[in-house]
Amino acid sequence: MKKYIAIGHFKGSKNTVSVADITSSKSNFEADLRMNAFVAIAVLTEKTFNEIKVMDSMEIFEKVKKLTTNYRVWNEICDYIEQCMDIMEEKLANAQW
Repeated sequence: MKKYIAIGHFKGSKNTVSVADITSSKSNFEADLRMNAFVAIAVLTEKTFNEIKVMDSMEIFEKVKKLTTNYRVWNEICDYIEQCMDIMEEKLANAQW
């Protein structure tokens, strides 16, 4: 079982939020998100998240470019990661089976 965290928004809302969970695969995690009306823009594993925690702004931007091909949201995702790192870390820590 792996921990995943997704950055995106719920349908009908444009507020960027993150959701974390433990599941057997990334595809299962994404399916659960869709069932709960969550639009995932970027999905990170716990390992990727831990790598991003120690990066500077430009390194985060380069990593985000690899996480999603939607160039229109790169800055939004980078801003969310930099401003809400502690919230995302707490959500990953609290993710339970």
